[in-house]
Amino acid sequence: MDKQIMDNQKISPRQYMLIVILFTIGSSILIVPTPLAAQAKQDAWISLIISILVGSCLILFYNKIGELSAGKTFVQAANDVFGAWFGRILSFFYLSFIYILAALVLRNIGDFMTTQIIPETPLQFTHILFLLVIIGSAYLGIETIGRSAEIFMPWLILLLLFLTISLAPQISPDNLKPMFGNGVTPILSASTILVGTPLLEMVALLMIFPYVKESKKTRHGWLLGMLFGGGALFLITLLCLLVLGSDLTALNAYPIYRIGQKINIAGFLEGLEIIVAIIWMITIFFKLIVLYYASSVGIAQFLKIDDHRPLLLPLGIGMVVLSIIAYPDVAYFETFVGDIWLSYALTHGLFLPFLLWIGLVIKKKKKEKLTA
Repeated sequence: MDKQIMDNQKISPRQYMLIVILFTIGSSILIVPTPLAAQAKQDAWISLIISILVGSCLILFYNKIGELSAGKTFVQAANDVFGAWFGRILSFFYLSFIYILAALVLRNIGDFMTTQIIPETPLQFTHILFLLVIIGSAYLGIETIGRSAEIFMPWLILLLLFLTISLAPQISPDNLKPMFGNGVTPILSASTILVGTPLLEMVALLMIFPYVKESKKTRHGWLLGMLFGGGALFLITLLCLLVLGSDLTALNAYPIYRIGQKINIAGFLEGLEIIVAIIWMITIFFKLIVLYYASSVGIAQFLKIDDHRPLLLPLGIGMVVLSIIAYPDVAYFETFVGDIWLSYALTHGLFLPFLLWIGLVIKKKKKEKLTA
């Protein structure tokens, strides 16, 4: 695929919306309910609503950057606005964030598979096998990713509906009482969890923003995608609270998988937790492929290489190694996510885009003065 073909690849606003939905759900479907319930208890669903409102503002901000960039990716816009020196520093930190995030998402896959589904399989083999599919998808390009999202989305909706209906008999509304039982502070504190994962991580989508046809409709698709994805996370968290209660949700590493095990239809159809695993595999696949594609294209632009494809294999090898050494165990990961990730995500998901936005606004005003 030469540079011209790569630059000509386009996805529709609808496909972009579907990618945003899948990215939003991603790894969050498994890892978000636990810390939410641990902090906000039975009011975790309120924290999610607050997070989604904050996320709407964040999406509008990212979209504005995308519009001001005028068909350029984050890396291209940073180099164009700030020049080769400072622009490359900005791009380096931005790309390192995406690449490290991709490695952490890959580790999420490995941890879940080796603890819940295939415990006898070494972690490294799980990572390598999953990453081979990711590399193949990134090789085919953004158009293929967009079409794949259209194929998988109906199945995802059906599986979520089936999960919800199957669990309906086990729902206990009393698990949500008393509302505001621990005050407002834990609710506000817990709302930052979803802001950190996945809302601030959506800054990675600025790398594929230029490839969307009809850029004026992108804001609508991005916002709807985040709202639908956030709504799915809200539904999953609510189901965990209603079926398990806040205490059991907080104690389980993967509460959504736990409630899947509780499905029992007419006494013979049970043990359907594989539905949860399929939902999660679909969504986390798309989150990882977006991050992997964004990092490979961004690094290619950073190194001034016309084609990102030769970088896919070496980046994959590095990612497998990084995913293993990123954190030694689950306890370390929980501490990292709880104490460090939000500030790290804020730095790269808000501060760096804010710098770029200021530069883009100044450049636009200078251009308007010259043409006036």
